[in-house]
Amino acid sequence: MSSYTYAETFTRTHARRLAGRVTTDLRQSHLLYGSPVSGRLEDYRVELEELLLDGYVDKYQFGFKHDDRIVWSLRYTVGPDGALTGGAGGVPVRVDVSKATWFNFLTYSTQWFTLSTSAKEAVKSKLPFVRSAGSLPSDAHGYWATDRTYAAGGVGLERAVFRSWS
Repeated sequence: MSSYTYAETFTRTHARRLAGRVTTDLRQSHLLYGSPVSGRLEDYRVELEELLLDGYVDKYQFGFKHDDRIVWSLRYTVGPDGALTGGAGGVPVRVDVSKATWFNFLTYSTQWFTLSTSAKEAVKSKLPFVRSAGSLPSDAHGYWATDRTYAAGGVGLERAVFRSWS
């Protein structure tokens, strides 16, 4: 887990822009692989925007897994450095996901864990769905390659794609 501080100029518009970049990748995953279902795309965007707004996200990851191992995945790490920008897209193509299942995982920031229980519940009441506790699938059979960094309002969102050794 990490902690980050927002620039004074970070606004909902900036959070929406960053969440929109991730949603573009989610949409591309839907078009290529059928997951996530199209009806959930807006829910994922709203959730991420709301949590980014006040600095409650450390990492955001989605993709496909089989036997608790990543088949393909994109991971976004939030930080204060907004120096680089890039375009969305680049979801891995032609990956066999016929035996795999979709996953979507959010890791909260240190700032989230400093909130009181009632403050957390107030934030969660604004979200379109409730997440359950879980664990990420194994990535020991490959490596992560950072390929894009998105920025808005002094906050950077670094994206890495999982590359399997097999």
